[in-house]
Amino acid sequence: MASSQSIRRAQIPKPCELCETDTNIKWKCVQCNTLMCEKCKKIHLKVQTSIKHDIVDVKSSEAKTDLKHVIITDNIPCQIHKRKLNCMFCRTCNQLVCSECITAAHKKHDLDSIDIVYNEKKGKLKELEYKFSNKFKLCRIEDSKLNEFKTKYKQFFAESVQKINQQEKLIVDEVRKYAKTLREQLDSEKQSIDKSIIEKEKHTKEVMETLLNKQSIIQEILESNQAAQLLSAYSEFSEKEIPNASFKTFPEETKDFIPTKENLKAISNLFGSLQNTKLPKVLPQVNFDVIKSYTTDQTAVNRALIEDDKKAWISNHMTSSLRKIHIDDTMKTVKDISVDVLDMSLADNNDVLLSSYGSTDVSLLSTKNGEIKSFLSMSPLYPLGIHVTKYNEVILGVKEEGDIYKITDKICRKVKIFGMDGKQKQSYEYDKHKQRLFTVPYRITSNLNNDILVIDRTSDYNGRVVVMAREGHVEWIYQGNPHVNLILGDNLFDPLDIVTTSVGHVIVSDFNIHALHILSGEGDLLTCKVMEGQGIIFPLSLDIDTKAQLWVGCHSGDKRRTDAKLQVLKVSF
Repeated sequence: MASSQSIRRAQIPKPCELCETDTNIKWKCVQCNTLMCEKCKKIHLKVQTSIKHDIVDVKSSEAKTDLKHVIITDNIPCQIHKRKLNCMFCRTCNQLVCSECITAAHKKHDLDSIDIVYNEKKGKLKELEYKFSNKFKLCRIEDSKLNEFKTKYKQFFAESVQKINQQEKLIVDEVRKYAKTLREQLDSEKQSIDKSIIEKEKHTKEVMETLLNKQSIIQEILESNQAAQLLSAYSEFSEKEIPNASFKTFPEETKDFIPTKENLKAISNLFGSLQNTKLPKVLPQVNFDVIKSYTTDQTAVNRALIEDDKKAWISNHMTSSLRKIHIDDTMKTVKDISVDVLDMSLADNNDVLLSSYGSTDVSLLSTKNGEIKSFLSMSPLYPLGIHVTKYNEVILGVKEEGDIYKITDKICRKVKIFGMDGKQKQSYEYDKHKQRLFTVPYRITSNLNNDILVIDRTSDYNGRVVVMAREGHVEWIYQGNPHVNLILGDNLFDPLDIVTTSVGHVIVSDFNIHALHILSGEGDLLTCKVMEGQGIIFPLSLDIDTKAQLWVGCHSGDKRRTDAKLQVLKVSF
């Protein structure tokens, strides 16, 4: 019945969007994205603000074309001088202005093209939408964790009650009052936990609705293609903070019933008591799906640096090759440079900072002309891992000349932070207990909190992940999954690269066992996936592109083979 009604409604002709009566629709205004009848078309053309509008037949291909790329900037009426059209944007006053406005009050102001300001602020508004989207992803993950926590706690509570009931059957009638008292205490604890769950559900729902609403508004504005509306919305949105999507942690302790078998006088010792115990942890599920696979003519993709989902840089240490590739259905090399890359990272202008084997310099590769020049000298130290943060800082791992794993009092193994002007900001070598922080800081990245994440190699086949706050104290250390690594790799954790996702998760490649480790931002292991069954063997390098896809550069498995893979994975939580 509902279906037939929907069909009947769909068959009603749509009226003119101006007069709302005539259903004989013949024309469409490209700029206004408005359907109209013959009569309204003539009226629309006579309106002064519509003189430059393009009226097309609704049956034409132009009318059916997606209009999202049409920028309406050349026909905006001035709010002050009604008969004039705005021709510039005044950055000083943050408003659109016409020629009379400029003459009257904006002569010496900072004026710019409406198109330029439109594109500039459209880009910033898109960035803002991206932030809203990431916050919403966090909310969705948190909501999923909350539901799992509710289920686990319900089971945990039921098991506690069951233990009480079992113990109660073993005790004579005179202790039943005491058992009742304990149940009441446990129920009170449950009410407290339930209350925190309800509050958390309410907060998560409110933030998700707010973020989704704001994101929807921005998308609607972006799709409207109205410069005036977009510029006005940009000012409104950019001045307001994104709703706080931070969440309190789940309760870590509750009451559990611990029975006793000792025949003591005290009833609590006879029956058992409620004691603090750890609640079950809630960790999101993670899945990897290989969506694309490319075969190179290299032995290995030691480092992969993704500019976007179509362009990347890959290096092979064995052949001293650094290539720029274009990727679509196939992979095409567009530039091949002879340089022995150890690590590399993208600067904000898409130039590439390089550390090279045997060099004390950090080099800068210009993506415009392909020239490589010295950017920063670390002499007499040698740069290892290199990372450019979202704040345009350069983080370097460095070591002295000599045996890479020989640890003495005279060695120098540091992580240093520099500005793009080459000035050093911070340096880390020892913790507060005067213990050395790193053996070989081989790879470096940062997370949402601007913490520093380092792959610290401790031998040719072993390493760890060290996460350090900017103040210099160690937040947490991860040394692999003992169960998986023990079974498949003689308990050796062989990390070679590390990335962080837009929602704060950490992904680490494990070369020896063909695995990817996924950790929470707090260092909890979410999953360790052995990827050999999906065609990923000996993962060397990781990067995440603008579409949040994970790229994995691999070794061929034999230095005589030249078919190393570059894989693209979808990561879902």
